[in-house]
Amino acid sequence: MATIEAWSAETFTALQEGSGAIYPMVGTEWLWLIIAVAFWLWWHFKTSAGETEEQDRVRSENPGRDAHKQYQSDW
Repeated sequence: MATIEAWSAETFTALQEGSGAIYPMVGTEWLWLIIAVAFWLWWHFKTSAGETEEQDRVRSENPGRDAHKQYQSDW
């Protein structure tokens, strides 16, 4: 791994000619982006499916639209 000690034009020319990388795994940015987007999409679909199942379960336990009226007092 290269360490830049002087910010001169010669230093950047040497880096462009391939004398060393500024950070490790240079050139894998697109791979990491694709992996991150794929994970993000997978997480959203998995979360959405789980929430849909939970909402369907809660909806099936609902006794009806007017069930709350049986708990009103007769004043």
